[in-house]
Amino acid sequence: MEYFQELGNMTLDLIAPGIRRFIFTLNQVMSIYFEIDPGVVVGQHSHAHEQMGILIKGKMKWRIQGKETILKAPALYRIPSQEPHEAQILGEEPAIVLDIFSPIREDFLKKEPPQYLTQKS
Repeated sequence: MEYFQELGNMTLDLIAPGIRRFIFTLNQVMSIYFEIDPGVVVGQHSHAHEQMGILIKGKMKWRIQGKETILKAPALYRIPSQEPHEAQILGEEPAIVLDIFSPIREDFLKKEPPQYLTQKS
Protein backbone atom coordinates (compact mmCIF):
# COMPACT_ATOMS: atom_id res chain seq x y z
CA MET A 1 0.00 0.00 0.00
CA GLU A 2 1.24 3.44 -0.88
CA TYR A 3 0.72 5.80 2.05
CA PHE A 4 1.36 9.03 0.16
CA GLN A 5 0.60 10.45 -3.26
CA GLU A 6 2.08 13.66 -4.61
CA LEU A 7 -0.43 15.28 -6.92
CA GLY A 8 2.25 16.34 -9.41
CA ASN A 9 3.35 12.72 -9.88
CA MET A 10 0.00 11.05 -10.48
CA THR A 11 -1.54 9.91 -13.73
CA LEU A 12 -5.15 10.98 -14.14
CA ASP A 13 -7.64 8.64 -15.81
CA LEU A 14 -9.92 10.20 -18.44
CA ILE A 15 -13.28 8.69 -17.49
CA ALA A 16 -15.64 10.82 -19.59
CA PRO A 17 -15.34 13.86 -21.85
CA GLY A 18 -13.81 16.64 -19.75
CA ILE A 19 -13.51 14.55 -16.55
CA ARG A 20 -10.19 13.27 -15.24
CA ARG A 21 -9.67 11.57 -11.88
CA PHE A 22 -7.31 9.79 -9.50
CA ILE A 23 -8.74 7.39 -6.89
CA PHE A 24 -7.10 6.99 -3.46
CA THR A 25 -8.76 4.50 -1.07
CA LEU A 26 -8.64 2.67 2.22
CA ASN A 27 -11.05 -0.05 3.35
CA GLN A 28 -13.90 2.22 4.48
CA VAL A 29 -13.28 5.58 2.80
CA MET A 30 -12.49 6.74 -0.72
CA SER A 31 -11.11 10.03 -1.96
CA ILE A 32 -11.17 11.04 -5.60
CA TYR A 33 -9.18 13.93 -7.04
CA PHE A 34 -11.03 15.35 -10.07
CA GLU A 35 -10.09 17.85 -12.75
CA ILE A 36 -13.28 18.79 -14.61
CA ASP A 37 -13.48 21.06 -17.65
CA PRO A 38 -15.75 24.11 -17.88
CA GLY A 39 -19.26 23.31 -19.07
CA VAL A 40 -19.29 19.72 -17.82
CA VAL A 41 -22.56 18.73 -16.19
CA VAL A 42 -22.66 16.01 -13.55
CA GLY A 43 -26.25 14.89 -14.00
CA GLN A 44 -28.72 14.43 -11.18
CA HIS A 45 -28.12 11.27 -9.21
CA SER A 46 -28.11 9.87 -5.68
CA HIS A 47 -26.22 7.09 -3.95
CA ALA A 48 -26.13 5.29 -0.63
CA HIS A 49 -22.73 6.78 0.19
CA GLU A 50 -22.13 9.87 2.27
CA GLN A 51 -20.16 12.45 0.31
CA MET A 52 -18.04 15.41 1.33
CA GLY A 53 -15.83 17.48 -0.87
CA ILE A 54 -13.56 20.43 -1.37
CA LEU A 55 -13.74 22.68 -4.39
CA ILE A 56 -10.04 23.54 -4.53
CA LYS A 57 -10.09 25.64 -7.71
CA GLY A 58 -12.81 26.93 -9.99
CA LYS A 59 -16.52 27.58 -9.80
CA MET A 60 -19.47 25.17 -9.64
CA LYS A 61 -23.24 25.40 -9.67
CA TRP A 62 -24.87 22.81 -7.40
CA ARG A 63 -28.52 21.79 -7.18
CA ILE A 64 -29.58 19.97 -4.02
CA GLN A 65 -33.18 19.69 -2.77
CA GLY A 66 -34.27 21.88 -5.70
CA LYS A 67 -32.07 24.77 -4.53
CA GLU A 68 -29.23 26.10 -6.68
CA THR A 69 -26.02 27.33 -5.08
CA ILE A 70 -22.93 28.69 -6.80
CA LEU A 71 -19.66 27.82 -5.07
CA LYS A 72 -16.37 29.58 -5.71
CA ALA A 73 -13.14 27.95 -4.59
CA PRO A 74 -12.07 27.36 -1.97
CA ALA A 75 -15.29 25.85 -0.65
CA LEU A 76 -16.57 22.78 1.19
CA TYR A 77 -19.73 20.76 0.57
CA ARG A 78 -21.43 17.70 2.03
CA ILE A 79 -24.21 15.51 0.71
CA PRO A 80 -26.12 13.00 2.86
CA SER A 81 -26.83 9.46 1.72
CA GLN A 82 -29.62 9.15 -0.90
CA GLU A 83 -29.87 12.94 -1.45
CA PRO A 84 -30.41 13.72 -5.17
CA HIS A 85 -27.85 16.25 -6.44
CA GLU A 86 -26.26 17.60 -9.61
CA ALA A 87 -23.48 20.01 -10.52
CA GLN A 88 -22.09 22.03 -13.42
CA ILE A 89 -18.63 23.53 -13.87
CA LEU A 90 -18.85 27.26 -14.51
CA GLY A 91 -16.31 29.80 -15.72
CA GLU A 92 -13.35 29.49 -18.04
CA GLU A 93 -11.02 27.24 -16.03
CA PRO A 94 -11.24 23.59 -15.03
CA ALA A 95 -12.48 22.85 -11.54
CA ILE A 96 -10.26 20.92 -9.18
CA VAL A 97 -12.30 18.91 -6.70
CA LEU A 98 -11.51 16.39 -3.98
CA ASP A 99 -14.51 14.17 -3.21
CA ILE A 100 -14.60 11.86 -0.19
CA PHE A 101 -17.04 8.96 0.04
CA SER A 102 -17.94 6.51 2.78
CA PRO A 103 -18.27 3.63 2.27
CA ILE A 104 -16.18 3.09 -0.87
CA ARG A 105 -18.06 3.54 -4.15
CA GLU A 106 -17.59 0.20 -5.86
CA ASP A 107 -19.19 1.62 -9.03
CA PHE A 108 -16.30 4.09 -9.33
CA LEU A 109 -13.79 1.23 -9.34
CA LYS A 110 -15.28 -0.12 -12.59
CA LYS A 111 -13.83 0.90 -15.95
CA GLU A 112 -17.05 2.50 -17.23
CA PRO A 113 -18.16 5.65 -15.42
CA PRO A 114 -21.73 6.07 -14.18
CA GLN A 115 -24.03 7.44 -16.90
CA TYR A 116 -24.54 10.76 -15.09
CA LEU A 117 -20.80 11.56 -15.51
CA THR A 118 -20.96 11.47 -19.29
CA GLN A 119 -23.00 14.64 -19.80
CA LYS A 120 -21.58 17.90 -21.12
CA SER A 121 -23.53 21.09 -21.71
